Amino acid sequence: MCQPYEKEAKPGNAKQESQEASQQQEEEEEDRDNEAGTKRSGNEEEEEEDGASEYSSADESIFAKTDTLKVKQRRRRKRGGEEEAESFFEEDASQYDDSLSFQDMNLSRPLLKAINAMGFKQPTPIQKACIPVGLLGKDICACAATGTGKTAAFMLPVLERLIYKPRQAPVTRVLVLVPTRELGIQVHSVTKQLAQFSSVTSCLAVGGLDLKTQEAALRSGPDVLIATPGRLIDHLHNCPSFHLGSIEVLILDEADRMLDEYFEEQMKEIIRLCTRHRQTMLFSATMTEEVKDLASVSLKNPIRVFVNSNTDVAPFLRQEFIRIRPNREGDREAIVAALLTRTFPDHVMLFTQTKKQAHRLHILLGLLGLRVGELHGNLSQAQRLEALRRFKDEQIDVLVATDVAARGLDIEGVKTVINFTMPNTTKHYVHRVGRTARAGRAGRSVSLVGEEERKMLKEIIKAAKTPVKARVLPQDVILRFREKIEKLEPDVYAVLRLEQEERALQHSEAQINTARRKLEAGGAQEATQDAPRSWFQSQEERRKEKLTKALQEFDLALRGKKKRKKFMTNSQKKAQMTPEERSQFEILKAQMYAERLAKRNRRPKRARAMPEEDSSAGGPKQTRKKKSSVFDQELTNTNRKALKQYRAGPSFEDRKRLGLARRKGGSFKGRSRYKRK
Repeated sequence: MCQPYEKEAKPGNAKQESQEASQQQEEEEEDRDNEAGTKRSGNEEEEEEDGASEYSSADESIFAKTDTLKVKQRRRRKRGGEEEAESFFEEDASQYDDSLSFQDMNLSRPLLKAINAMGFKQPTPIQKACIPVGLLGKDICACAATGTGKTAAFMLPVLERLIYKPRQAPVTRVLVLVPTRELGIQVHSVTKQLAQFSSVTSCLAVGGLDLKTQEAALRSGPDVLIATPGRLIDHLHNCPSFHLGSIEVLILDEADRMLDEYFEEQMKEIIRLCTRHRQTMLFSATMTEEVKDLASVSLKNPIRVFVNSNTDVAPFLRQEFIRIRPNREGDREAIVAALLTRTFPDHVMLFTQTKKQAHRLHILLGLLGLRVGELHGNLSQAQRLEALRRFKDEQIDVLVATDVAARGLDIEGVKTVINFTMPNTTKHYVHRVGRTARAGRAGRSVSLVGEEERKMLKEIIKAAKTPVKARVLPQDVILRFREKIEKLEPDVYAVLRLEQEERALQHSEAQINTARRKLEAGGAQEATQDAPRSWFQSQEERRKEKLTKALQEFDLALRGKKKRKKFMTNSQKKAQMTPEERSQFEILKAQMYAERLAKRNRRPKRARAMPEEDSSAGGPKQTRKKKSSVFDQELTNTNRKALKQYRAGPSFEDRKRLGLARRKGGSFKGRSRYKRK
């Protein structure tokens, strides 16, 4: 799908630049023809012919115009030394044997058979580094880029341990903590596939799924439990037969995301309830100060495994950007519609900053005739899973999502990632574009960059190892699509009103059904009802905790922003916002997050449980030993002469000098009296 990058054009050579621009246009046309050729066949061609007849000949001539691509100049990066290993790491295992294969790792035959059945040929770098260390039973603190196969890196050594040492009683021996339900479902699926030829059992305990079914599964004592922190603590408080006293291996997957979601208290509670003599593996895509604090609390003499930088994008990713001029912010929806209609017809993930914008784009693109699905926090768990299933089965071509889908999810065949607005930080950008170009495959990312987002663009170009290209859409195409969207505005508004009425109707029906059940049940069944469920934190307490933490962290960043406050109040008053206001709202959300993050980073760091620097590390500069005072020397001197002096009191010379009376001998007799005769 992706052609090799051309060399960067030298400034000042106009002929060479024009030749390269024409070559890039030709390559893009070939790419689109190839992509269209692979997808469009049979009935699909007939459908497209019918759809094309809707447009006039003038529209077709405008839509046929090609986009131009320019190579963005990137500045030379200063070569900085690698970060030194933290003092609390016992050893650094980031260097691994590159020739290592699955057969060389001493894995059991059932696991090797499952690996072959899943189609794994060669282990990824993180797997080559982690699996041998995990098999030794040591604690691991691993940091690797997204899409590098972290799930198999921690599950293979765990399953090998369970197969080698079968359980004596039906108890849960392995706990895997994940931040989101979707990631938990994916980890559970991979675990089942890897353990398909063994007797190892696994269970999934996440929110949104049936509570009673999960409780029944936990009572049976599965070998491996994959859970989100909130639902796990719910089961610990309300399922009497379930406990964490027999946990042998604790795995914290995407630890930085769990800390971002204010799961810190829940995670500390879970770590406290686990046995002290356990193996712990912490996996994170980014190594922040909070993750280091969690590592110092949960890990014991960990091995450091940092395979590659978390700010690096996938090696076969082709990065493109579309610049949005200051007075053209309202063109974002038209540009996205043009890209999806003309250039990227299938296997596309479209990321937005807010759930509201994601839902609006879902409706709008659907009205434009595209097969679209949505994935965000306002959907139920069943709706989320259904959207993912349809996208994987190619029933829909475009999946509009918020950052809930930006981490961990491995969706095969994603060709293109489009960012409606730039994410909050470079870290979030790496995670978003990491949904494509996974496991050595090629992929492409296209980001819409406004004037206020150019700083992040410069950072990304600076960090890029391959040339970054700027895509320019013809202005005629953008104007034509903007006109189409303006014509569809009444239909979008009508759909939103209809959905609102349906939600109100469903809510009232649910209330009626609840009241009817209570009346039918009567007082007889009230006595036989189970005891009310207890919670680690009630919903109100959880909401208050989130609010207070958010206020503590973000209060200063939001003060004195009169223009922002005015914009927010005005946007809430209006029933419908203009395209410019919608785009501004998306960018505003990202800016607010970036400001809050910057303020959090400026705060003084907490004292660590373990020292950061070790004198035995032997740095290049040796600090001189501080000379102690005479008083310190006398106070800390413990040799025999000094002790005798302090016990006996002042010497004869001191007494004479001070004018003290001569000391008379005591009543203590000499040693000779007690000698044996």
